[in-house]
Amino acid sequence: MTNKRPRLDIPKKPTERRAWIQYRLRLVGSNFRALGRKLGVSQQAVSYAAAGYPSLAIEQAIAEAIGVPHQELFPEHFDEAGGRIPLARTRQRKPTRAASQRNVESSEAA
Repeated sequence: MTNKRPRLDIPKKPTERRAWIQYRLRLVGSNFRALGRKLGVSQQAVSYAAAGYPSLAIEQAIAEAIGVPHQELFPEHFDEAGGRIPLARTRQRKPTRAASQRNVESSEAA
């Protein structure tokens, strides 16, 4: 007799995984808001982390709350050896607007 954990089908798509995490939190009597209060962050920060935006502390708290190993819940944030991939390589950067695209042409007051 082996003590294998049952295999969980954790969704790979961020939006599906966020909904799955939300469901698992409800099963244990919690939600994003309660977890955020416990961590001292906003509900939105927990929701973003659940959707795959890198946040080590929040990811670990989510994984602990639902009883899933952190590396299994967010495999894209870890390399093959189990080490954490630096945030710069996992975070998707938003394009910045050039100075010429801003409403104000110069910093001088009219």
